[in-house]
Amino acid sequence: MIWIAIFVLLFTAVRLLVAFVNLAGRQWLKKSVTDHEPLVSVLIPARNEEKNIGKILHDLANHDYPSLEVMVYDDLSEDKTPQIVKQIADRYENIVLIEGKPLPGGWLGKNHACHNLAMHARGKYLLFLDADVKIKNGLIRNAIAHTQNHKLKLLSIFPVQKMNSFAERLTVPVMNWILVSLLPLILTRISSRPSLSAANGQFMLFDAEVYHIENFHKTLKDQKVEDIAIFRLMKSKGYKVETLLGNDAISCRMYHSWDEAVQGFSKNVFEYFGGSRILALLFGLVTTFGFIFVIWSLPAIYLLLYFSMAAVLRIIVSVASRQNVFYNLILAPLQQLSFLYITFKALSLQKKKATQWKGRNIDLIK
Repeated sequence: MIWIAIFVLLFTAVRLLVAFVNLAGRQWLKKSVTDHEPLVSVLIPARNEEKNIGKILHDLANHDYPSLEVMVYDDLSEDKTPQIVKQIADRYENIVLIEGKPLPGGWLGKNHACHNLAMHARGKYLLFLDADVKIKNGLIRNAIAHTQNHKLKLLSIFPVQKMNSFAERLTVPVMNWILVSLLPLILTRISSRPSLSAANGQFMLFDAEVYHIENFHKTLKDQKVEDIAIFRLMKSKGYKVETLLGNDAISCRMYHSWDEAVQGFSKNVFEYFGGSRILALLFGLVTTFGFIFVIWSLPAIYLLLYFSMAAVLRIIVSVASRQNVFYNLILAPLQQLSFLYITFKALSLQKKKATQWKGRNIDLIK
């Protein structure tokens, strides 16, 4: 029992160190200067996005980067998404609507939409954005400059996550809490190991030449978590890639309710652990109930040490992720339980082959 308690303390200390490295290393997209501003194709897959699509297109229509073409793929939406895009496209020459086709066998919807978008794109860079992202001036220019300066073939960014409801504050912070405490993000660029990968499909900027050679979304057409799969594949092929945290120039409100968040995270939670369900479950159990072994096996001072490290860890991750420190501290126990619930929910859905996303069963793709 005492060895489990020691492991819990050491694991917490290691995660605290990783989070501090990410904070001290300032793993955000910084302001950069470049004289070369090539054409960027902004590619947005959209299915039932009537609440979001107008906002991101407005951001892009007024963006300060001079060379943009914007394409939206309507993935057979059942709401007013295509009508909204058409209205905006009529006012801006560089915004185009691509009408979706029935989903072929063996494809997942987003992968098929992204592939079709890329086939129409003319840019030197392909920027895939989700429809619920919001951007500010400077983002694309700084991203292009960073990509050029580091000779990257892919740059991915985790947007700052906006949370307006209690349910969101219980679930959404879990993503950054895992990422920032388990992976020194600088290793996504300087290490060639595919296991040291992270990516977020909400912002993925590709070198178009490499993308068209490899056809990543087609190659990985049946992958539920295509962003991380693409990142790992690119590393394995020797391409230089990197993932950063977001700053105020890019944000996103991922989910609006408990059910949306659970459904969304259930489809990708295991990929944060290399696809291992066992590691995800062990991580949840250790981080939620590990303190019990410390209470049973070690003097009280070690319990104080454990909770102090856990609190500082929450603070560092919150600051690095630009999230509310107060909420993440007081809601930490409930966030832990939410993560466990999501993990068990994901296990159940996979067993039943019933994982749903955007009205489609993504476990039945062959």
